Amino acid sequence: EALVAACPHREGLSAFDLCMAPLPIAMRFSNVALVLAATFGASSLDLALAASGKFRALAWSSSSAHDAAHHALDVDADAAAIGKNHTLPDLALPVTGDRLTKPTAAGRLLPIDETSDFERAQTSTSTETCGRTFKVTSKHNKHERCPDACPLYVQDRTDTDFCTFQCVAPSACVKLNAETQIPDLELGVCRSCVVEGCQTCDNSVATDRCAVCSAGYVLQDGECWFKYGGTWVYVVGGLLGAVFLFVVVWFIEWATRGTCNEAGLALGLKHREAQKMKVKKDESGERNHFPISTNLLRHLVAGPGLMLHFNFQAALIIWALVLACLWMGFATFVDNDLWILGTRKFGTPRMNCILVAWGYETQQRLMWTKVLFLWIVYIFSFLFWMAYGVYQLHSFQEVDFQNKTMKDFVLMIVGMPALPGTTKVEEDLKEALERQCGQELVGVSVAWDWQAYESEVRAAVKDDMDVQETLFKSSRNLAPPDTAEPLLSGVHKFFYKFEQKVLMLNTEDQETTEDYESSEEQGETGGMPLSGATRSIKKSIDEILDELTTSPISFAVFETQEARDAAFERLAGTGFSYEGTDGIQLEELDAEPDTVQWVNFGHSTNKEKAIRLAIGFCAILLACAFWAVVFYAPYAYYVLTFNYDNGRQPGPIVGLSFSMIVVVGNQIMYEVCARISDAVGFRFKDHREACYMILYTIACCFNVALDFVTTYHTAEAVMQGLGFRTYFGQSLKDINSFTTKFETYGMQRSLAENTYSYAFPSTFLIPFLIEPFPLIIAPLLLGKLVVRTHPEVQGRDAEEWVAMVPMEMGRYADLLLNVILGILIFYFPGGYTWMLFLGMAGSHLWIYTFDHYRTLRSTPSCTFAAYDIEWWCQALLAPIMGIIPACLVFKSNCEDNYHHCLKGPPLIAACSAAWFFHTVFHICCLTFVVPKFGKTPPEEDPCKDETFSSLARRIPVSWFTSNPVHCLRSAHIYNHKPPCSNFELGREKYMRPNPKVGVFYEEACKE
Repeated sequence: EALVAACPHREGLSAFDLCMAPLPIAMRFSNVALVLAATFGASSLDLALAASGKFRALAWSSSSAHDAAHHALDVDADAAAIGKNHTLPDLALPVTGDRLTKPTAAGRLLPIDETSDFERAQTSTSTETCGRTFKVTSKHNKHERCPDACPLYVQDRTDTDFCTFQCVAPSACVKLNAETQIPDLELGVCRSCVVEGCQTCDNSVATDRCAVCSAGYVLQDGECWFKYGGTWVYVVGGLLGAVFLFVVVWFIEWATRGTCNEAGLALGLKHREAQKMKVKKDESGERNHFPISTNLLRHLVAGPGLMLHFNFQAALIIWALVLACLWMGFATFVDNDLWILGTRKFGTPRMNCILVAWGYETQQRLMWTKVLFLWIVYIFSFLFWMAYGVYQLHSFQEVDFQNKTMKDFVLMIVGMPALPGTTKVEEDLKEALERQCGQELVGVSVAWDWQAYESEVRAAVKDDMDVQETLFKSSRNLAPPDTAEPLLSGVHKFFYKFEQKVLMLNTEDQETTEDYESSEEQGETGGMPLSGATRSIKKSIDEILDELTTSPISFAVFETQEARDAAFERLAGTGFSYEGTDGIQLEELDAEPDTVQWVNFGHSTNKEKAIRLAIGFCAILLACAFWAVVFYAPYAYYVLTFNYDNGRQPGPIVGLSFSMIVVVGNQIMYEVCARISDAVGFRFKDHREACYMILYTIACCFNVALDFVTTYHTAEAVMQGLGFRTYFGQSLKDINSFTTKFETYGMQRSLAENTYSYAFPSTFLIPFLIEPFPLIIAPLLLGKLVVRTHPEVQGRDAEEWVAMVPMEMGRYADLLLNVILGILIFYFPGGYTWMLFLGMAGSHLWIYTFDHYRTLRSTPSCTFAAYDIEWWCQALLAPIMGIIPACLVFKSNCEDNYHHCLKGPPLIAACSAAWFFHTVFHICCLTFVVPKFGKTPPEEDPCKDETFSSLARRIPVSWFTSNPVHCLRSAHIYNHKPPCSNFELGREKYMRPNPKVGVFYEEACKE
């Protein structure tokens, strides 16, 4: 009857259809249920609440998540009010235009707006009496306005209660609260002054005027000015502006300058293409690029290590999506408040009181869902990552069984005596080992201790390769490039010379086809003429090779895997003897020749590496301190001194600055950890990458810890500055216990927002959206610009300017850091949970896509052969996943059905114990349980016909060609004709085969 009375009939439509038309179906039934309950009395309350709850979830089909969530929140409040009061006075159901109104607990009718945030749409006028003190609770509408006669809310500081307010006229603001003397009709409150940098307002006037400024500011005419400013700021700004203008003009002129080095640019880009990931040599003798559609989850593009890495990325996307969907399921089927709990914004003191009351009550009412959610997440995550570990082990073993690589034909010789370079160690060791193991060897590649002569050795190897390249080009009558300086004048010539000086562009030592050696000299180096640089250092190279000593490690290469296995079984345990040294052992090796860092043999004992790692940790701490002081401190100072009164928040530029600070911090740690990992002196690249991943993860955790300590103290200062209290009225300033203060809803809500902002998009997405520019786009554009406009840049210089950035496994650390930040959100109200994990899944999908493209099209060929990096990644997941049970202990504290109620240090100790026991258990399972599910080798080897020589004909890198000193000794000590060619990525076509020295690769190239 009420509906019929309120809605005039129209032809073809019922009154119900007419009134409900503008609203989503779920909102219609939910609110109609409440109206019926209020109209017909308490007997209809159960029906009303049931209808409201059942239909509320349907709102997601026709309105946004936040709209429906806010609507559900207010429906719950109204339902509770109806249940308490049973009837609502003066109830009617008016319709204004297309908007239906609904009753509130105060008996007012507030409009429902389906097109905007529901809560903000229900602004109405309060029925409170002017000048009467009332206490706000969670049931109050925080957007409700005071009557026109007394349009301002003011907190009543004259009583002893908390969260009490009055509606007053503008002239009465200062009477109830001396600190809110300014009437603000727009906000509808009495507020304090809003002056940038102000610590204490001037309460003697009703204007925005400061009495005492914060540190770093000076007071002038009621305003605060940054005291460290002045003339120098303008001078520095002018200088920076001038430099910026100069750079802009320079780049405009540079970019518009004509091309004068087409040959050098073509050479550099061709070499760039030659370095990309390629398949093995086909029947035509060519090696083509992998298709862009290659499935990196299954195909070996850069060794099994890279395949495992992409599997990890895919697993993280699945894990994040499951957790997001799990929370969304709880929010949809349990309570809609779970969508927004902890996400509602701060505002005026009255709004904050309502927020704290509603948040505390809702959080306590729904704590059982959070605890249940954490139990499910913990069990699922543990089982998921254990299953993932088994899957990764199976994947690694499967590709190992199905493919023959260089590691299948080698044994590592350990315990060699130190021998001088004057002896022919390779031949003598080969003969001794063949005699004692009973198997024929292809050869022996000795790891020499040559770090002290690294620059000389690399220069000699480079010169030898340059000679081969020169011979190759001269045999095809390729004319040398024109390196004449272009005819420029005026500003163009100035910038051209400026570029040569700034970029140190070399104009000398360019490649020529002149000055070949005589036939006698060619005979001394196996028919390979020497370049001018090599001739000048030939004697010193011979002396260096004689002065080198062997390291304790060498590599014995067999023609077949069967011969290798037979030799290993025969000498297992007893070893063999050589040069008076007994017990020299043979070990199987899980590495490929292009992962060996030959320069690090002979000076990298475990003790030496441990000392370097300790020094590296000190460097990480110093780098973290540098970042904190130079970059983070100014931001922290600003947010700590910002005036948060009246609900003010820093602008979006502050949020962007914070994101950039995070990016800068991660990049500093990236560079420092990379240099430390190189300096440790690992003999194999996979070990170096595993160390780098661990160091980078730890370093980023330092950054995160510092961020969260600062964030906590910032939130504490803000909450105390705003006068926040606990639900029971205790001021935050009076709480001394860390755990008690941490659990207050005001702190929880603030820390939840800061954690979400830190994670997404600051850490999850922004760095990886930026990454293509410094990693691919900018270097390539700059390199092309340099080579295109400078004809003196030829040969290797041109190639290096447009070269690609090598691949490394630091991405593991990036992803692990994201997982840590994702899990930390569990400590706070769950409204951000689903958004954060959806953001994680989407961000990681972008990372996967970018890494896929970069691997196949913008990364020089590389190999990650071992399981070490993946295993350490899974090991690092153990303490990370341990955060979940620690959070579970924290959230279940003092809850029903749980037998612990701890406060202060005992609670922290309990959380730490949960973390510790999980970490130990997880690593034990990873170490002892997962390997038991490994695969057994097939009875018949699918690659039994593959031999070392057949494989070496299809790929250029081997245990001989990757060893620089071995190649030099082949040319200078053994005088092989031709000598063993050193493998250099992109120059494989210049390699010449010699089966007698174990080199079989020859590329059918087309110039």
